[in-house]
Amino acid sequence: MSCFVKVYDLGSIHKAAEKLFVTPQAVSKMIKKLEEELGRELFARSPQGLSPTIYAHKLYSTANVILSECSRIRGELLEQHISASATLHIATTYGVPKYLTLQFVTDFYDAYPQIHLDLVEYPEYPIYDMLQSGRVDFAFLPQPIDLINYEAAFCFSHDFRAIVRYDHPLAEKKLLCYPDLNGYPIILKGRDFSLYPHNITRFVKGGLNPNILLEISDDSLIVEAARQGRGVGISATFLAEEYADEQVVTIPFEDRNFVRSVFLVHRRGQKMSRAQAYFWQYTTDWILRHPR
Repeated sequence: MSCFVKVYDLGSIHKAAEKLFVTPQAVSKMIKKLEEELGRELFARSPQGLSPTIYAHKLYSTANVILSECSRIRGELLEQHISASATLHIATTYGVPKYLTLQFVTDFYDAYPQIHLDLVEYPEYPIYDMLQSGRVDFAFLPQPIDLINYEAAFCFSHDFRAIVRYDHPLAEKKLLCYPDLNGYPIILKGRDFSLYPHNITRFVKGGLNPNILLEISDDSLIVEAARQGRGVGISATFLAEEYADEQVVTIPFEDRNFVRSVFLVHRRGQKMSRAQAYFWQYTTDWILRHPR
């Protein structure tokens, strides 16, 4: 509704995005979602810009009333529970905090200063034990997720890159097929990660007989090993690019299905506290507003 009102007032996706501090793509996505839910076109698109339809005119006054009432209710609820401080214990698989960035945490504290986040990275397999025993409230985990025992909200997906030294025989390639890696030592995330057996199966089916030299949890060391010419590193694209320099080359894979999807996970059947509900809603909203 906020997006709709801004676009209506300004007559522009880009201007509305600037006012809302989000990307134009995020605004377009929310307007499209609203149109799909209502089953009506709210704006006529043309090279000259956007023009509100008759349905937009009808919705506009009602939208402002809804937003005003939501703001009042939100203020009352936060005022009632401002003293209900809490600490949320959150386990994440490696790399998630770097993907979300520090802004994710600081924005949460701006919205909920009374709630403290204890967010720690762990190997994946112990995280499920921590969730099941109630030692953590939430976890950021990659697929596959046990949806019988856990609720999951999609957060983001990322692909992978191969990392090689600048003078490596593969450095000139624009795309890699799995058989291209045959004969080269490989450095990658190891058996503490649920994706490991799936990746090994993917490699073998794709024609690669993987020669695993090192299994490392730290992506900076994967890149460093490639920089030293120890072998071919395999890491998430956003981490490979974070640690790469002029001494290494990152190469995408031809297999576009070589991706990892990460979810926010909560134990099914366990009623959420107010603080937990705030964090669940905040996370899903924040990620929608900050696409990468």
